[in-house]
Order: sequence, then C-alpha cells, then structure tokens
Amino acid sequence: MIDEFSAALELDQLRDEIAALKDLAEQARKVREAASDSKLKALRECLARATFAELKDGRGKLLLFTEHRDTLNYVKEHLTRWGYTTCEIHGGMNPHERKRAQEAFRTRCQVCVATEAAGEGINLQFCHLMVNYDMPWNPTRLEQRLGRIHRIGQDKDCYAFNFVATEGEDGGAIVEGRILQRLLEKLETMRGSLAGRVFDVIGEVLSLNDVNLPEMLREAAANPRRLDDYLEIIDGIDPERLRQYEHSTGIALARAHVDFSGFQKQNLEIEERRLMPRYVEQQFIDSARRVGLRIEPRADGLWRVEHVLADLRSERLAAVQKLGKADSEYRKITFHKETLEQDQHIDAVLIGPGHPLYAAVDEKLNDALSHARGATAVFMDARAAAPYRLHFFEISVKGKDNRGGDVPLYAEVVAVREEAGHPTSFEVVPADVLIDLAPHPLKWNQFDPVDPQPAADHLKSTYQLEVRQRCQQERRQYAAVVRDYLERSFKARINKAQERCMALMGELGTRPEFKLAADEARRYLGDLERTRMERLAGLDRLQIARTGPVRYLATAVVFTAEGDMAAQLGTLAREGDADLRKRKELRAEEIVIDALVVEGFPRESIERIGNERRGFDLRAQRVIDPTTGTTEVRRIEVKGYTRGNDIQLTVNEWYKAQQLGPTYWLCVVWNPLEDDRELVSIHNPAEKLDHAKKEFVAARMFCIPADAINRHRGKA
Repeated sequence: MIDEFSAALELDQLRDEIAALKDLAEQARKVREAASDSKLKALRECLARATFAELKDGRGKLLLFTEHRDTLNYVKEHLTRWGYTTCEIHGGMNPHERKRAQEAFRTRCQVCVATEAAGEGINLQFCHLMVNYDMPWNPTRLEQRLGRIHRIGQDKDCYAFNFVATEGEDGGAIVEGRILQRLLEKLETMRGSLAGRVFDVIGEVLSLNDVNLPEMLREAAANPRRLDDYLEIIDGIDPERLRQYEHSTGIALARAHVDFSGFQKQNLEIEERRLMPRYVEQQFIDSARRVGLRIEPRADGLWRVEHVLADLRSERLAAVQKLGKADSEYRKITFHKETLEQDQHIDAVLIGPGHPLYAAVDEKLNDALSHARGATAVFMDARAAAPYRLHFFEISVKGKDNRGGDVPLYAEVVAVREEAGHPTSFEVVPADVLIDLAPHPLKWNQFDPVDPQPAADHLKSTYQLEVRQRCQQERRQYAAVVRDYLERSFKARINKAQERCMALMGELGTRPEFKLAADEARRYLGDLERTRMERLAGLDRLQIARTGPVRYLATAVVFTAEGDMAAQLGTLAREGDADLRKRKELRAEEIVIDALVVEGFPRESIERIGNERRGFDLRAQRVIDPTTGTTEVRRIEVKGYTRGNDIQLTVNEWYKAQQLGPTYWLCVVWNPLEDDRELVSIHNPAEKLDHAKKEFVAARMFCIPADAINRHRGKA
C-alpha cells in the first residue's frame, strides 16, 4: 500500500508526508466549519416554522431522510447540538435493532434520522412530519418514504418538506436540483387531475410519459448544457395518460368493485370484535405471575417490570427468534392505546399480542400448561337454569393460491354447548363465552374424561360447513373481479403486441434486417397469450375452499349457582324461566327497533347482532350530513325486565359499554309483554351509571338498581 499510495522512499520522508497530510486534514476541517452549509441552514430555518412548534415540547415527531450514512451522522450531530433528542435507522442495523430504534423514536426521541432502510416495512404513523433532506432519484422510493407516516390509521395531516439545492455556493445552477424542483412544481399543478394521488402514483405517471428520472439526472449531470431540454420534458408530463391507462387495463373497473358500505361495516365490526385491552391486561398480569415475572403497579395507574428474566430473553424461545428479545426492564407499561396519546405517558410502552415481552410470556405459559390440553375445567354460570358443558375446538378452512399451493383462508376457536341430560343437544357459541363465567371450587381432576367426538361431529356438519361456504363465496367474488381485470389488461397488451408484430412483418418484405425484431415480437406475443391462459386457469384454483381439521382443545363443565352464592344472588329478582326471558328479550328488541325507526333510523340499517357476544344486541346507522357523508352509529344493549327489578349486565356487556363509550346505548323496556310497557334509553351508560352499578365478582356480573335506570327517563 505504501508503494502504491506514497512517493516516499525513506522513513523520514514518510513521516514528513504524514505530517503534511495531517495539516491538510486540519485545514479541510477548519474550512468545513467556517463554510456556510446552505442546506443545513435551510433545515434550521425550516424547523423554526410554526409547523414544527410541537417538536419543542416533546409532543411532535420528525422523520428526516438522508441518502448516505455520513450525511446521517452529520445531520444528527447538528440536530443534537441544536437541542433535539435523536435516534437513527440505517441499513447497518438488524431488524431487532430497527424495532428498538422505532420504539425509542415513539417514546423518547424528537427526531429520527434515517437512510432508505426506514423507507420500507416500518410503521411510523405516530409521526406526521417528514423532511427529505436528500431527494431520491428513484420516484418509487419517495412513495415508500411518505408511506411510513401517511397510511391507514393516521389521524393527523402529514407534512413533507423536500429539500432541493438549485444553486451552488458560486451562484451556478445545480442541474439535478433544478430538474427535481421543476418536477415537484409540476406534480403540485397535477394534484387536481390526479384526484390528490400525487406521491402515490408518481412512478406510474413518469413511466407512462416515458420519463426515466434516474437516467435523466445522470445524463444531466454529464451534460448540463441540455438542462432546458430536460425541463421541457418535465413540463410536458401529461397526467391524463394515467387515467387512460387505468381505464384500458381495468384498474378503474377494479376500484369500481370496492363496496364502501361493506368496507364501513367491516370497520365497525373490527372495532366491535377487537379484544378489549382490559382482558389483555388481566391475562398478561396473571400469566406473568404464573411464569415468575414480577410486574408491579405504578402510582399513575400504569405498570412496571424492573427486571425481565433471562429465560424470557433466551434465544431458544420461538418468540425471541421471531420478534427479537424483550428489553431487560420496562419502567412504564400500558395495555391501552389511548394512554399513549396523553402527553404525560408518551414514553409508555404498549404491551399486547405482537410485543416481544407479551409473546415470550405467552410461550412460557403455554409450555407450563401443556399438560392441560384436552382436560376439563369447572365454572359457574349464575344465570343458567341447568348445568351444561362447553367443548372448545379450533376449526380451519383452506384454499389454493393461483399456483396450486395450499393457503389458510380462515381459522377460529369456537365452543359447542352441550345441555346436561341431552347428549344430542348441541349449539355452537363464541369461544369468549368463558369471559362471563366464574371459576368453580371443584377441580378438573375430579371428573372423568369427556368424549368430545359427538360435539366435533356436530361442529363439522354445521358451523364449519357454513364458514366454508362463506369463504368460497368470497373467493368467487374476488376471482370474478380479478378475472375481469385480467381479461381487460391482457386484451390491451395483446392488441398492442399484435399491432407491433404486424407492423414489423409488413416491413420484413422490403427490409430483411427487421427479421430479428419480427421474430422477437412473435415470441413476445406468444408468451403473452400463454401467460394469459395460465393466469386465467389459476383463477379456477382461487375459487376452491375446503374444510380443514377440527382440533379438540378442552372442555368446561358449567354449574349453576349453589349454596352461599345462590343465597348472595337471591336478592336479584329472577325474570322467569328461559322461555319467558327469551320472549321478553325478543319483544323488547322489537320495541326498540320501532322507536329507532320513529327517530329517523332506516329500518334496513338496523341490524340484530344475534348470538355473537359482542356486548350489545342491535347496531343502527343513519346519515347525519349527506354532503360530508357523516353518519351516526349506535350499538344498543336491550334489556326486557319486569318493572322495578334491578338490571343485570354481564362483565362483557359492561366492559363493552366502557370501550365503545359515546356510541353505546342501554335500552331498558319495562314490562315488554304488557300493555303498560315503557322504554328508557340511556346514552353512554358506562359514564352515567358508573356510580350506581354494583359488581358481583364471583358471579361475573354487574347489577344496576331500577331507580338508577328510571332517573334517566325522558333524557336524551
């Protein structure tokens, strides 16, 4: 290396050369420190804008992209000098290190300085401010960067600042900067034509206008004199070509098949079915104590873990291999997402399914309870008239991808209820039925093993077949839309290929040199037609749905309240036998539905939830403002009771009232089967009746006195 890079022949000459190089390096350092970095200056001025004011008090987050690691270090160093707390994400970090940096950004740091490694596969929607300190030459990467913060679930306006240097220190034009600046200006003028889809479709727009941006920038750097030609090409970009392309290939048709009403309903159902955080919290706390992890409450209502056991951080755990190691300690833990939105808890860590600590605890718990698979547990149902059994199974439905490989379409844990004394009386019920049952003092080993096969046969011949039919119908609808799209797309491409092939064949008669191009065009046309047949044939496989195995998990034997518990519950008035209670409930629902129609809810928009255990009985929707599409949604729990009796709510119903808050209503119909029936509707009962409720812990229910209900008579 010395022979190649140094002219020195003697050791003294080499020492002199090293000293001279040190002097040059020191001069370069002084020049850099004294020089005015216009880009860095622009960043500081940008951060002084009102848009970035929230960074100062720790609430705001800024994601800043650079192209190279040295630029990342340079910018990060200056941001730290300016008083900002920072973290970094770059390609030299493994996935677990990136995950930890993402969590540090969310909980502690104001600014995350990142290279392209953060431009894909990371959700940073808790941030809504972005600076592209270095602009990428590839437009797809710009789309990916914005997609880190501008995504479904983002509830704030996103601001992206693109830094483009158009003039050098000597006043001369920076060619690539001028081109990028003109492109950004052009995109802004096209925003209306693209229906707001600017950075989502920038790559397609450039491609359809035959603009190869990276190639253009490279050519411009080599030949700056052609700058005006390149700017003219940018000005000539026509957004109408995107609309024509989407129409000809059927993309617009695919969008037209989107059922937004169905999408809205699906969102409501996802919100309603979401596992409530307090169940996750209780399950994790109980599980942690079972596996020896010490978790303690904090004075502010959150939790802390001072030390995570080595066993829970071992790389032998499948959870660690998949999600990475948990931290060695957690000073502030929450299980409620809304807690993170509070300024005083922005540094809290959200624990739930998918978090490394939750997954490790869950895996250790499953190992500890592996002996209980297929066993029997004992519970008590204070509302049951007779004992029964609950058999738990895991069912699945499988399908095929377009290449014929097996893919899972659906999986669910369900329960089959078997009435005592009626071995052929089965009913499929949701697995979360256990939530409303209390543990019984009897032990599981006091019972003989049960035979789950009759319940499994009932499940296979009823509910699993219904699920399979539903999956198959969804697959058929999906395949129909894809088929229509493919037919249109391939038709457009084949027609274009045929025109080119015919044109080349026409030239071939007089110009033999076109033979190679004509042969290539024929091969391409044949490949297109074969690909079309293969893709369409694959759609037939997409429509297949078949039942998977039914796996038995465990059985719960459920008794009615007895002894002291029965005496404790004796103060709660019984509402007659099961048939009478059912008739009261159904009639009460009809009365509430009629009242909703009178209030202005279309009858067809009122849906009976049925036996799905979502914590309410009816869902009603109506449009409030047609111009904005604003709708009102009500989730309604209906109770039909004899006048004067206290109202009973299950734990699930009360927790759901707390979770859904302003959209939850409790409608009590007094004497629903009599002429003197009366409806009392209470909006947000978890808030208005919290002071009056009485909890029966052992019976897993809440009791609300009749006079507390009646105090809301006639109120909105």
